[in-house]
Amino acid sequence: MEILVRYGEIGLKSEVIRKNLIEILRKNIIKLFRKYEIDVDVKILHWRLLVKVNTKGKEELAIKLLKKVPGIVSYSPVYVCPLNINEIVNYAVQIIRKKLKEINKEKITFAVKTKRSNKSFPYTSPEVNRIVGEAIVEKLGLEVDLTNPDIVLGIEILKDNAYLFTEKYEGFGGLPVGSQGKVLCLISDGIDSPVAAFMMIRRGCNVVLLHLKMNEESLNKVRKIVEVLSDYDTQLEFVVYDYKKDIEDIVEKLKSIKKENYTCIFCKRKMLKIAEKYAKYLGCNAIVTGDNLGQVASQTLKNLKVIDDVINYLTLRPLIGFDKDDIVKIAKDIETYDISTEKEIKCPYLPKHPKTIAKIEEIKKIKEKVKLI
Repeated sequence: MEILVRYGEIGLKSEVIRKNLIEILRKNIIKLFRKYEIDVDVKILHWRLLVKVNTKGKEELAIKLLKKVPGIVSYSPVYVCPLNINEIVNYAVQIIRKKLKEINKEKITFAVKTKRSNKSFPYTSPEVNRIVGEAIVEKLGLEVDLTNPDIVLGIEILKDNAYLFTEKYEGFGGLPVGSQGKVLCLISDGIDSPVAAFMMIRRGCNVVLLHLKMNEESLNKVRKIVEVLSDYDTQLEFVVYDYKKDIEDIVEKLKSIKKENYTCIFCKRKMLKIAEKYAKYLGCNAIVTGDNLGQVASQTLKNLKVIDDVINYLTLRPLIGFDKDDIVKIAKDIETYDISTEKEIKCPYLPKHPKTIAKIEEIKKIKEKVKLI
């Protein structure tokens, strides 16, 4: 099987940067396939990549895996045809004839859509559409429907060959992992933080996932999430820090001065402080959280400001402006949603009435009284 891979944003870069990104993308495809013991050759074409799957019996898995490679916009299993109009017509008729056997319908319509990147090919895209379409009508008796066809025959005419296909799978787009540096992402067993990590992976970052462990049950869920995300970033790192004593210390000290409603704020400040130490040690360029503006008490704009005050490090919140429905949709697409929701594990330290609007002056007073960060 051979699969034609298309990228999007990469093509907008300068020639030097584009070549570098394409090479990273090529290597990332090989790394992911190697993880699943699939032997592939990946060839760089003009504005495309061609993936040749050499391991028999794993073709369907290969198609699923390509969706997990950031930088890929779409891809299609293809038939490779010489750059000759008669050959293209012959291939097209054979492909459609084979496709007809898969469709259980009395009246079947089709359309031909050609993209000619190789401008030296003597026929324009509309001309190829017409010539191929007429041959299919004549030899197979099908009707053309340009609006809602049962079969779409795609033809891409590149520098070396023509590539014909009837299936087109969508990728996540973005930039190749490893092209934009390294970030540390705080990861929990909830819906949001895995999506935040994915968003940074999709933008080309290698990710270190830091889980601040409070109990074994949450950790087990996080391990499953990490396994899923490791397909998107094959170099992903996972670190666990035992956070239970830290949060218990925070709760005890705040309780002693009857300021339990500040628990979430001081908890998040402590989390960021720990994350900062790991980020520096592991050479990460930024810290990433799954915060979403206004979703919970600690995520109001004023609270985020006093939480960020605890560190001097770039903090990124890729979900800050998302609706919850947007986050859930992505979580389902990347296959972390079912894990995150399989059993809700509520935080046992959540105060009854958490503070929603904190001021830095108040935080400083509490810090002085009970020696918190």
